[in-house]
Amino acid sequence: MLPEPGGSAVTATPTSDQRNPDFDRRDTMMSTPLETRFETTGPISLKVELQQGDLSLRTTSGPTTVVRLVPRGKNGAEIAERFTVESRGDAVVVLAPKERGSVFSLGKRDAVDVEIDLPEGSTLDVRSGSGDVRGTGRFGDTQAVTGSGDIAFDDLGAAELKSGSGDLTARAVRGELRAKTGSGDIEIEAAHGAVDLLSGSGDVSLRRAEAPLRAKTGSGDVTIGASAADVEVVTGTGDVQLGAVHGGEVRAKTGTGDVVIGVASGVAAYLDLNTVTGDVKIDLSEADGPGDSEAQTSLAVHSGSGDIKVRRAQVSLA
Repeated sequence: MLPEPGGSAVTATPTSDQRNPDFDRRDTMMSTPLETRFETTGPISLKVELQQGDLSLRTTSGPTTVVRLVPRGKNGAEIAERFTVESRGDAVVVLAPKERGSVFSLGKRDAVDVEIDLPEGSTLDVRSGSGDVRGTGRFGDTQAVTGSGDIAFDDLGAAELKSGSGDLTARAVRGELRAKTGSGDIEIEAAHGAVDLLSGSGDVSLRRAEAPLRAKTGSGDVTIGASAADVEVVTGTGDVQLGAVHGGEVRAKTGTGDVVIGVASGVAAYLDLNTVTGDVKIDLSEADGPGDSEAQTSLAVHSGSGDIKVRRAQVSLA
């Protein structure tokens, strides 16, 4: 148990009597959860480090933070008892034991899932060696990392999301976003700050980008619904689609795949299109110029093998 600066550590306690023999039965696949409650004054700073297990986070309107440890497997209860759960001022820390041994090397069935209710707007620094990370509600700035597992959030401030192997999903990101996965899809609904998306193998999609965007995947499609700033898209093998470009410079490159770009109404487009093997089709006319509007974009598109099409957009940024 780590000491609390200026105070004593808070130890996780079971929701039922720990002396109940059923709690420690080695043949029990799901043991009694351990629950710890902290009365906090507002949003907290949460740090979680897990070796193995899923992490579920949910924001609430109240000041209370509740941490529940849910053991899995016949050795899960013993692992849960070794967790550190502490309050340090406005911070709450949840740490899995780092010891190695028979209890910690029996596979995924022996693990501890963690469920946390915390005040809305709390900041996160959460990590799991193997397991999913899911957040429901509105969070502040967030860093979430898992070696193997999916990461999914509703609403974040600035965010950095990483998975060695797993999908990354967010409905809304209010600040800058960096998302990286070795193998998996990246799906973002809306991003209001600069965005950097990277997948070694998987599809990348962003419905609405209001700031500069960079998206790259080794193998997979890249789909951008609408953009209002500079865009750079690179895929080794996969199609590229930009639904509505409202401004900024667009650079798109694919080794093998088609590229389709829509230019928003009233936006002038300056084109540099090249494909080694494929057709180029432009469904714009001089009459589609901006008129009195100063809105414009430049498109630099290259495909090693694939078609390129530029047309008037059928969707908007709204």
